[in-house]
Amino acid sequence: MKIAKHVERLYMKKPKVRSSVSSVVHDINTIEFFLTNTRRQVIMKVPNQNVINLILSLDGTRGIDEICQEYELDILAKKNMINMLKFLERKNVIIDADKEWYKEDYQRFRRVLNFIEDYVSVYDEKIHAWNNIRSSHVVIVGLGAVGTWVTYQLAQSGVKKFTLIDADIVEITNLHRQIGFTLDDVGENKIDIVQRNLHEIDSEISVEKVYKYINESGIEEFAKEASLVINCADKPTVDQTTLWIGESCMKYGVPHIIAGGYNLHLSLIGQTILPFQSACVKCFETKLNEINKIDISNIRKLHIENRKIGSFGPLCAISASIAAMEAIKVLSKVILPANINRRGEFDIYSMNISYMDISHDDNCEWCGVNGKFC
Repeated sequence: MKIAKHVERLYMKKPKVRSSVSSVVHDINTIEFFLTNTRRQVIMKVPNQNVINLILSLDGTRGIDEICQEYELDILAKKNMINMLKFLERKNVIIDADKEWYKEDYQRFRRVLNFIEDYVSVYDEKIHAWNNIRSSHVVIVGLGAVGTWVTYQLAQSGVKKFTLIDADIVEITNLHRQIGFTLDDVGENKIDIVQRNLHEIDSEISVEKVYKYINESGIEEFAKEASLVINCADKPTVDQTTLWIGESCMKYGVPHIIAGGYNLHLSLIGQTILPFQSACVKCFETKLNEINKIDISNIRKLHIENRKIGSFGPLCAISASIAAMEAIKVLSKVILPANINRRGEFDIYSMNISYMDISHDDNCEWCGVNGKFC
């Protein structure tokens, strides 16, 4: 069986230059490929113009034998061509257009598929990554300015199973920054409206609705069956919900993302946590407490009832989009997320993103050598 798989990968049935790849012919012996999604270049030397013509003709409509017949290739030339195709496949320049998985979802999700393909190198990883995304179960806590955006973006990217946790109803003050709600929805449960919209994106999407705010008991009953948990909740505070969610996820080894949100005039880009592989919520809390420690003996606390800081829809969408991209990476189980061991802030005035690196703490009370979850 292993040999058969190797042969199948060696002899691509219908090779095709990826849709995200552009090419430039420098001369009759040099062709350059540019992988748009990953911003990578591949430069290849070839013996003559005929080889360049052959490569540029790979459109997924012909098999290996047909190509050999068209270009009148003998046995040695065919062997050289196959070696060239292997090289181009490893470099993510071409793909086999004859694969069943490719046909099944390509028409609807071709932009997503083309993007994912550039981050994996072999056929088996492509299947693995896409099937992982399609079969994943994502728990989203909080359907506000970040949670709504994250939910719809994941649905558009192929996720089909959600657990949504929120007890809020739609208010008119939500409409300027929370996507998917209209004036007609005011007074309705947010979860019901989001479910309706998800089914309009994909009728096969499954939604478990949980009408509650989380508390110190966490989300254990939901986390233990999840592929990923995303925290978009800010009641009572983002820091508190992050600790509750983090503790539940660490107990069951479930990846989780702090989706961020509006933080005074900066937009928080929260961390991605892979339990026991990266810094956990407690690692971050300990380090941030050290960094932010100040002498408060002469500071007087200012009490403000019902504080409502400014908020801006596009800024919320930036945080949500980054969280959704990280989520797709985690769900693929192939693409490494970028925001492990760090968190960032987006400054609306300068349009700059700054990151703070925070590494795993060996003395962490959760994930350290003697931590409660180790």
